[in-house]
Amino acid sequence: MSNPLEHFIARLRDARVESDPFPHYVLDRVFPDDYYREMLRQLPGSAVYDNLYEVTDLKLDHFRHRDQRNMDRGWTDNLPSEQRVFWNLFNSWFLSEELAQAVLETFCSERDSWPAVSVESQFIRHRAGYFLGPHSDLYTKLVVLLLYLAPDEGAEHLGTSLYRPKQQDFSCRESKHYQFEDFVRVKTAPYRPNSLLAFMRSDISFHGLEPLSERDVETTAGRDVIQYVIHDKAAREAQLDARRLAAQEASR
Repeated sequence: MSNPLEHFIARLRDARVESDPFPHYVLDRVFPDDYYREMLRQLPGSAVYDNLYEVTDLKLDHFRHRDQRNMDRGWTDNLPSEQRVFWNLFNSWFLSEELAQAVLETFCSERDSWPAVSVESQFIRHRAGYFLGPHSDLYTKLVVLLLYLAPDEGAEHLGTSLYRPKQQDFSCRESKHYQFEDFVRVKTAPYRPNSLLAFMRSDISFHGLEPLSERDVETTAGRDVIQYVIHDKAAREAQLDARRLAAQEASR
């Protein structure tokens, strides 16, 4: 089996950044073909995922239709042995500094222009009834990759859409979700097997997901994605510390 890290970085070198409506690119064949097939075979079962509505403080009703599993420390402990071995090896290179730097360089090759970073990633499974209104993402994020785990070519329309606000000069520093009708959909990155959408986060990096129907996911467990996020390390740590402090205060 081909080396997945070397293959991934080689594919990143072929990335061509588009500027409209904000810096982004779409890339195919990001994993070696045999490795991608094995990834699909080794995908964790639904019992491993958490329901977003249950684990977030933001109680939006459509979050009931999104399940996810953070790739944090110990997440593989309860997997069957074959899956545990596969995903532990995956984590060792996918969450590495080497890959993070290669991703950052696709948007700016000057390393000194980036702050110290940290990487977070998660499996996401969207089911019928889910949608995600246009939003710019958390300010701590620098670059986001959405890796599509589509089983075949039959659902390209289920990709992530990029938007431009109808209101001139509108921007948003927070990850507030807006109504679709207030934005123009510029493009949709095709939900194709073994592909990704990458974008550089800014106050105008509005993206989202059009509503999923029963028909959209009738032949699969759901719309499967790996989200890979490179954060400004200091900003992310400050944000998480503030959340922990707020939770402690609320529990008193």
